[in-house]
Parts: sequence; C-alpha cells; structure tokens
Amino acid sequence: MKKTAFTLSELMIALTVLGILCAALLPAILRTTPNQNKIMMKRSYYTTANIVSDMINNPNLYSPVSLSGVAYEGFDNLEEVTYSGETYGGSGNDENNGSYSKFIALFAAHMNIDGEISKTCPSSGDSGSTVTPGGSGSNRKYCRVYTTPDGVDWTLITTYKVETNKTINSIIVDVNGDKKPNCLQGDSDADAACKSRTENFDRFSMTISNDGTITIPEEQSWAREALQVSSSLTD
Repeated sequence: MKKTAFTLSELMIALTVLGILCAALLPAILRTTPNQNKIMMKRSYYTTANIVSDMINNPNLYSPVSLSGVAYEGFDNLEEVTYSGETYGGSGNDENNGSYSKFIALFAAHMNIDGEISKTCPSSGDSGSTVTPGGSGSNRKYCRVYTTPDGVDWTLITTYKVETNKTINSIIVDVNGDKKPNCLQGDSDADAACKSRTENFDRFSMTISNDGTITIPEEQSWAREALQVSSSLTD
C-alpha cells in the first residue's frame, strides 16, 4: 500500500494561508477581548457611586438640616456623627476623622479596606500625582491613600477653601495599584510617556459635589468612554 504525505511546498502554502488568516483575525480578536483597565474602572466607578449614594442618603451621617436649623446641601454638613462606633466630623480639624476629613474617613469606613493606610499621599497639587495634606492659607488639603483587596489604590482628597468656607471632595483611582503605566489622562505633572499615551490609562479621577454628583473631567476622555458616562450624568 502506497503512503502519501504533504510535500514541502504544500506545507509552506498551508502555513502562509494560516499566517494570512491570523493577521486578518487578530485585530478583531483584540477588539473583542475585554480590557482589564476598563473593567476595573467601571467596577471602581460604580463602587464609588454606591458608597456616595449610601452616605448622602443616610440622614444619620449627612442630615439636610442641623438641630439649630442650619440647612445643608449634603456633604457640606461637617457636623459630628457616629458610624459603627466611630466619631466623624465635628470640631476636630485633624486629618483622621475631623470635620475637614469627614468625607474621607466615612468613605473609607464604607470600603472593604485592606489593612491600614498603605501608601503616602503625593506631595502637592490637585491632579493625579500631587496632593499636600494639611497646609495653611486659602486652601487646606487632607488626603489618605487606601488599597482594597482587589489591588486598587484609592486616593481620597478633601480640599478646604478658607475664603468660601467650603470643602471639595475628590477621588483618584489607580485600578492596578503599583503596576505600570500609572498614567492619568490630562495630568500636567505626568512624564512624557504618559502625556503621549492616547489609551489604556490605569488612573482616573472623580470630583464629588456636595449634592452627591460625581464628575469625571472632560480631558479624561478615555475614562469617560470606558465608563460610558454621559455628560448629563457627570456635569
């Protein structure tokens, strides 16, 4: 019985055809493969939205009217409260549970924190890489960085403006912790590699208004697209 086999030329033709098919299909496969950073951004955003909603809708934490009749919008209520046996807000102006850090401490208390504060806050500024805790003058900033069990770093910031007697709360999320590229779109303090990047950022930021509205900056278009958050929901 005569045995048959592929010739070398037939094998080369088959390999060439396979190569062409792979080259044609690979972009489509990559487009349909979930992007891990986008997945974690969505998870972190909705975690934030749920916690913010729980906090602002809890009158025991943020009462719309004080006992003395003072009306509040929401997170501008810095009066002392008790949550899970801990005291937050009130007359204390420290960086732990004091009035200027009330939002930070309560938000952290609602998260499943992986141990104590794990990292130090950046050194100055408002964007992704720089924040100075405390300080004096027109602005005083309070900052804490926590790591959740899923490896996400949460930088919680409260800025107190003396001239308006108002606090501004913001959150910077690094969805993969210490892993690269550690880039936030639109960060003026970023290095050249981050500034030249157009996609797959692993950091994004949110501003939490006193009424609980969550705003993602316009310049963070990649995060806004990844989260599919319309301007009507974030502005």
